[in-house]
Amino acid sequence: MTQHDREPGKYLNTLAFRCTPDLVGDSTVHVRHLDKATFKLWDDFDLQCKRKYVNESAQAPYSIATTVLSMLGGGYVYFEPDHRAPFLASLHPIDSKLLSRVFTLTYFLALGQKVDTIDLTAPPELAKRIANTPEQKYKLADYLTPANDKQPKAPNWVYRTVAWDLARRMAAIPWAISENRKIILRPDTTGGLVGLDDPWENDQGGRYALSRTALRLKTLPNITSPILLLTSRVTRISSSLIFSTTALAEQPGEGHPVLEVTLNGRGGARTVNRLALEALGRLEMDYSILHAIAERSKREQELLGRARENKEAARFPRQHPGQIWPILPKNFSFPIGTGTGMQHLRLLHQHFNEVFGTTAEPLVMREVRMRLPHRPNDPENVSKQELQRRKEEREKNNSKEPLRPRGSLFPTPESIVASIEAAGFKKLRIACLWYRDETRLRMLDTFCKTYGLDPAGLDPKNGEEISLHGGQITAVFHKAFDFLKPGHPEGREEALKKVRVSLLSQDDVLVGAWCETEIPTAEDAQDDGKVDLDDLDAKPQTRHILAGLDVPTQYLKGKDDNGAIKPKAKDHPAEMALLDLYRSLGVIDDRIANALRPEKAGYPVDRIAHVGIHVRQQNRRKGESGQPKVIITATALVPPEVVGGAWTMLGWSSTRPEWQPYRLAQPAFHATAYPEGTGDKKSYRQRWDDAAEIVEHALSDLAEELHGIPYVVTVDELASRRMWDGLQNMHQGSSPEGRTSRYWLPGSSLSHDERPRAVIRINIEDEEVPPPVSTTRIAKSEDSEPAEGETATTLYKVATDFGTPVWIFCNVPRAYDGDGAGRLGSKYTRLVNRAEFRGGRVSWLG
Repeated sequence: MTQHDREPGKYLNTLAFRCTPDLVGDSTVHVRHLDKATFKLWDDFDLQCKRKYVNESAQAPYSIATTVLSMLGGGYVYFEPDHRAPFLASLHPIDSKLLSRVFTLTYFLALGQKVDTIDLTAPPELAKRIANTPEQKYKLADYLTPANDKQPKAPNWVYRTVAWDLARRMAAIPWAISENRKIILRPDTTGGLVGLDDPWENDQGGRYALSRTALRLKTLPNITSPILLLTSRVTRISSSLIFSTTALAEQPGEGHPVLEVTLNGRGGARTVNRLALEALGRLEMDYSILHAIAERSKREQELLGRARENKEAARFPRQHPGQIWPILPKNFSFPIGTGTGMQHLRLLHQHFNEVFGTTAEPLVMREVRMRLPHRPNDPENVSKQELQRRKEEREKNNSKEPLRPRGSLFPTPESIVASIEAAGFKKLRIACLWYRDETRLRMLDTFCKTYGLDPAGLDPKNGEEISLHGGQITAVFHKAFDFLKPGHPEGREEALKKVRVSLLSQDDVLVGAWCETEIPTAEDAQDDGKVDLDDLDAKPQTRHILAGLDVPTQYLKGKDDNGAIKPKAKDHPAEMALLDLYRSLGVIDDRIANALRPEKAGYPVDRIAHVGIHVRQQNRRKGESGQPKVIITATALVPPEVVGGAWTMLGWSSTRPEWQPYRLAQPAFHATAYPEGTGDKKSYRQRWDDAAEIVEHALSDLAEELHGIPYVVTVDELASRRMWDGLQNMHQGSSPEGRTSRYWLPGSSLSHDERPRAVIRINIEDEEVPPPVSTTRIAKSEDSEPAEGETATTLYKVATDFGTPVWIFCNVPRAYDGDGAGRLGSKYTRLVNRAEFRGGRVSWLG
């Protein structure tokens, strides 16, 4: 469908295209499908590795084989030893004899045998079976033909390999970012693209970042073709390799993709896989780039060792990375931002269309008119006389305007008071715990802006309680250095005794704690240089102590790499922290009711409870064993008993499986944030079925708690589809008869009266959602040309091939639009302009 064939309206352009046979053309891959007997041998090998390393989380190190095969074949190798459909895929054919030797080395090296003692003429049965598995050449187009009224069911290897050739084709044509400049993109071994020849460098030099684009194959509900998603990121480059977990490296030879290398070892000593190096050496193959990584790691470890001996901070050389680009593991502070900007994405969209021409078939997404109820305090709802009266009142009282312009996130003091009274309290006290005066002043300044207070002369003494609003909302400041400073847990509870009385919710006073924190550094380790810095982080330690007192908490970072934080303009971190503290206290202001109040007669959405369920898998913490735990939390927004009253909020978690007021549920979760394991070894399916059963019990308890109030459930589709088959794209509109999970949808096992009225699934995962780039407006007049525009904060309906509609909601965050000030990223890209900017986010609902 061309633009001229579309109906008049506004359409969203995204980096999402149907992956059709025409798009992939003649692309082929080579695949070996491993049978059940081979998988059984691999599973036994995996068990041997666990026993050898006395570690249940240890895996058979197949990265040895994939690293070696990538080096030998110029990249593009993927090994999936999964029991459902194990396979080995490559862009180029792999000689069976070579494959036998590689897996022979992998097998014996992993089990501890010396490389020079391994007999390559006597392979283990596992290596024999993998090498003897027939290699089949497939045309990708044969597996991408759309099926009528069905979701695509392409094999897993198609999703893993389809981007390989597409990325190479995109890299073959220079990317025109302006009339006078073209950028060379290089393919990488993940199937993506990287702007290695045009890195971004900060003005002072020595800090680098790269444009990196990923191509991923996904599905969307009720679309008959898989969808190719492009996402572009800023990848920051570290000045040291030994603290990074991944590095990019230029392979020797012509036409090879940029190699992505996973680094092994602990932080401060990471290097390339030693066993892979030994295997390549035994095969007498060129592994100069991997050797260069190992040598650089060795030099940096020696530099770090000398610095620690002299009790100095290690200073790694900041120079052009050359062939080796270590990826920065954590983005605490860096002179180059993490967003590419919308213009960068628009140019990438243009480049994709130029490379693939008419075979680049976009999704059609048309804007849907939506109208939310106006808030009573919006300027258009207030008469000019009333606005003038308010202005004169402010001038008469010499008061400052509170931080509550149109669109502000801050609730009114009156709605906060109404919410705490609905919770059974008469007063709210915010206990501010600090240890840097700069942080105390930031907290005080945020209160002044929020509540319209005059900061002149406002300097409360330690422990002095001040009124923020009519004595019903107050703040008290306590200097709590010994309690909050980074360090070990010992002594913190004793240090809190001095301020404990201000923290207890009693005598009709609700209390929340606003605390200062910082990320610990090597200086905090003092003489104990081997300590894990995470063990010195005061935030989880103090939050656990305050949770034991039923005190909701929120933290404000007081220091970064440049010392104490002193905001030059708006203090967004402090403002967001205060808002989060209100949420932790269960404060639901009147904007919830205003947003849900229907303007016309219709379904009473303001009389429904809204339940959100959050699911995540918690990997083992240090010192733990056993299977990963599933963590489930839930929140319920409950309408008032009478129209016009204050909404309330309930909380629930799998660590405390009962519905409580949110101000109690959150501290209870922080006090014991991890459920105890059962000790039983369960299968993947059993673990997630058990998690779904926990939710069934929670919803049954909630239905009883609500006393007949109807409710709807909202879940994260990506996190929850393992628990409920009915949430998956391929099962939209189908029946539960063929499900593999125990439960079809949340609440499906409950009686009709207890079930949710609706289940809403959302997905905001960057790797799953079509990234927006621009809009196109088609006029009613046939003589008018389509008008191009920037992306918008509106709702779009995806044109599906069958079934129910899918919706995409665009949201431009404050970080992108500069809180109304405008961002250069909307007009320029860093490839021609070094200003920092970020891209927008999108979520889809279906």
